[in-house]
Amino acid sequence: MYASRMNLVTLREDPADAEIASHRLLLRAGYIYKSGAGLYLYGPLAHRVIAKLRAIVAEEISAAGGLEITMPILQEQSLWEASGRWLGYQATRTMLTTTDRGGQIFGLCPTAEEVVTDYAKAQINSWKQLPVCYFQQHTKFRDEIRPRFGLMRVKEFIMMDAYSFHADEASLDQSYAEMMEAYRRIFQRCGLTTFAVEADSGAIGGSGSHEFMAIADVGEDAILYNEDSGYAANVETARTTLKPAPAWAAPSEPTTVATPGAGTIDEVVAYLNAHGHADILPEHLLKTVLLVAETASGSITVAACIRGDRQINEVKVQNAISKALGSTAPGIAALRPMVEAEVRVATGARPGFAGPVDGLTVDLVIVDAQVPYDAPMVCGANRDDAHTLGLQVIRDVELDYCRADILLAEAGDPDPEQGLPMAVRRGLEVGHVFKLGTKYSAAMSAQFNGQDGKLHPMIMGCYGIGTSRLAAATIEQHHDERGICWPVALAPYTCVVVPAKGREQACVDAATAIYEELRSAGIDAILDERDCGPGVKFKDWELIGIPFTVVCGRGLADGLVEFKRRRSGESIDVPIADIRSTLQGAIAAG
Repeated sequence: MYASRMNLVTLREDPADAEIASHRLLLRAGYIYKSGAGLYLYGPLAHRVIAKLRAIVAEEISAAGGLEITMPILQEQSLWEASGRWLGYQATRTMLTTTDRGGQIFGLCPTAEEVVTDYAKAQINSWKQLPVCYFQQHTKFRDEIRPRFGLMRVKEFIMMDAYSFHADEASLDQSYAEMMEAYRRIFQRCGLTTFAVEADSGAIGGSGSHEFMAIADVGEDAILYNEDSGYAANVETARTTLKPAPAWAAPSEPTTVATPGAGTIDEVVAYLNAHGHADILPEHLLKTVLLVAETASGSITVAACIRGDRQINEVKVQNAISKALGSTAPGIAALRPMVEAEVRVATGARPGFAGPVDGLTVDLVIVDAQVPYDAPMVCGANRDDAHTLGLQVIRDVELDYCRADILLAEAGDPDPEQGLPMAVRRGLEVGHVFKLGTKYSAAMSAQFNGQDGKLHPMIMGCYGIGTSRLAAATIEQHHDERGICWPVALAPYTCVVVPAKGREQACVDAATAIYEELRSAGIDAILDERDCGPGVKFKDWELIGIPFTVVCGRGLADGLVEFKRRRSGESIDVPIADIRSTLQGAIAAG
């Protein structure tokens, strides 16, 4: 490719609204153009990068048994009603909807479980056809509330989504493991440092999932991990085991005492310490957090009870609510704290004095799994300026309640594998795998005839990679103060040949001959014959991130050219006759 034909438009200054490196550099180097809020046009350079990403993803997913298909972006309302997800997605306003001229309502595809399940239902009828896996790389649309960070959080994006169908759990487990290995190969080929973490299944649902996180300081997700044990989990799902609270001199029966003006954990501890209970610690308190879960069919009031020295994990709480309500309940659109007026209705007291005892009126009570059943605790008495001492959950909580892990794990907590302290890092989600089970197949009657001659719902797995997001994540890990440093496998072009003395015909002829030789060898090369100074050219290619540069200049008289590596900045003189083999060796080395 001749640079003069590429219509290169680069910026020397960072755009005002670009907050992270990938966003700044993709805009400055002309890869993308902002067409609207959360909407980007992929320019010629970006198109080549995305094409390489798509090829890598397709090769590895196909090698893991995937069959490539293309599903429609517009999806009928009836399919989503069959799965039970239509109202939930409308409540969160994630899905954009439209109506055709015949009055039929469609959703603009945020994900494709319904469509692919409907397809499998039509294609598969016997256990002999299973397992099978379909995948696509196609446009998705999610009505993001706050698009930001360029390609990281957008409304429209390119995604690989794969769906596997199985006759039994063992087959799903095998495909799940094979797909995770395919993911590792994909990210390794892209030059990304990632690790798999336990994750929440979110709106997709299912019994278990893992996220693949690219390590990045600007990552939106917090990851708790321990390198020695190998445990890693998104903070939304991270597990830990709390050290039991020390014994204290609790009354033998629940006793209500005055705690005037003490509504927070610290205030309650300080007051009780000063009034005859010096051995009480925050971990002896049972904190009752009052919440409202908003659904498409109304509000649900919730009391979440946890040890006083810890915080609730709202994602875990939301999952616990959904599990308690059952699979037929509408999805939760939002979870929020009660306002003061709602607290007074639920407890008869002002905020700060709630507890799972007489006077609490809510739809659902959840007690954290690590709150002890039979150890005495302190809780609010549902009366202004009063707390109850000596409460034992198993003996004294008469309200119906469920137990669930709703604890927010923190840095320093022991990991659940070996009890080693966990550290926290930031990560960018680039892939997600789910064990869906029969969530969709049972709802949509996607069944097969088993070996026993009976009909069974297909067992499903789901696997997603943000193809366009991979480009941005790669830049977050591969850039410097001069611009992008693409790994060879993803760079839009591998090499640029620059005649440093563009007005000298001998220099231009030598550069052109090298360019033609590289092209004939199958190397994606650019000849920069633009009428501008070499300094401008070098700055452009460093910003754009071309891995290798061949400079024809002062060494030509001695039969030498300069060979430069973008990533390391290393520069060596190479005989013209050896430039092709030198470049091929550098490409092979990555």
